[in-house]
Amino acid sequence: MSRTVVVLGGGISGLAASYHLSRAPYPPKVMMGGSWLQTLEASGCALSQELFQQQAQEAAATQLGLKEPPSYCLVHLHKNCIPQYTLGHWQKLESARQFLAAQRLPLTLAGASYEGVAVNDCIESGRQAAVSVLGTEPHS
Repeated sequence: MSRTVVVLGGGISGLAASYHLSRAPYPPKVMMGGSWLQTLEASGCALSQELFQQQAQEAAATQLGLKEPPSYCLVHLHKNCIPQYTLGHWQKLESARQFLAAQRLPLTLAGASYEGVAVNDCIESGRQAAVSVLGTEPHS
């Protein structure tokens, strides 16, 4: 079965996702960017489909052991599609929390905008918000 390459950044979770997707029954997708892409843009490098395909194939060979080039590769550039917190995010978040507490506003902050963009972060954020609203830990 032919495969496209898969590259997911982000440390251990990215490598785990890459490992999982490389064994999936359907062709995995390519996903890369973040500071790597920002560095390329800042250097004035032309962001071509060929460049992305080459980088993805090199990373797939290193991370997943996929040495043969893909039989088919489709490249799309979606800028700013993966949320990244800006400098000072955590200080702004703490300031917002302090304001809400001081004003005794019935508002709880939950979701990807606050404590993490991964699915497990969002689930935990929702759990903590529920505990905050209900005032008790749920029974297991």
